[in-house]
Amino acid sequence: MTDINTTKYFSGWWAVLFIFLSFNLIPIPFAMLIGFLGEWVYQNPVEVDMNYLGLINMHPIADNLVSIFSMTTLLAFVLWRMRVRQIPFGDLGSLNLYKKDLFFGTLFLAAFILLEEIYMWTLGIEMPMGFLEFMLSEPLILGLISVVIIAPIAEEFIFRGFLYSQLSRTRIGPWGAVTLSSLLWTVIHFQYEPLILIVLFIFGIFLGYIRMAYKSLSLPIMLHGINNLFAFFMAYYFY
Repeated sequence: MTDINTTKYFSGWWAVLFIFLSFNLIPIPFAMLIGFLGEWVYQNPVEVDMNYLGLINMHPIADNLVSIFSMTTLLAFVLWRMRVRQIPFGDLGSLNLYKKDLFFGTLFLAAFILLEEIYMWTLGIEMPMGFLEFMLSEPLILGLISVVIIAPIAEEFIFRGFLYSQLSRTRIGPWGAVTLSSLLWTVIHFQYEPLILIVLFIFGIFLGYIRMAYKSLSLPIMLHGINNLFAFFMAYYFY
């Protein structure tokens, strides 16, 4: 009897399109539902410079709630589609976290942050004040959850987990998958100016290398979370 492999991996471009559509469509129903909660979710609006989109009013309660619920749903949806296609969840990367790996990863992250600060200081680059005000708006706990917990888990799952696992199987290989997934991850941060996007792209390459070298998803999640926690701390105390 012939053993038939029923695993249906995503093609490279379909994986990218699948994530693009899911990333943009899933938040829509949550934005509508949260709107039914009343005007209180739109209090304390903050004007944020979204680069090419110009100035946009963002709402700390509504927008953070949409982010939290939609990103959680996105992860569940991707896992469901992987299960339907019989793609092993292990392809996303190991969830085991070893103290030695975390220690050395954090050291490399500290060196990266130091070089980043030198780069920003030398070129006179500042983070957009509107975005910092939005991140630190009340209730602060929502911003903290979104930036330090939801963003690292969701973004690493999507870009260094799912996309890397599917793209690395194509002709572009592991390094091509690291580069392309990092580029796509950078694109979703379009609210920043180009000189900041360069730093984000390099940081994405760093996290992608960690994913590839250690075959781990938990390690880039942790390092991403530590980086965002540091950024949140700096914004809270020094801006």
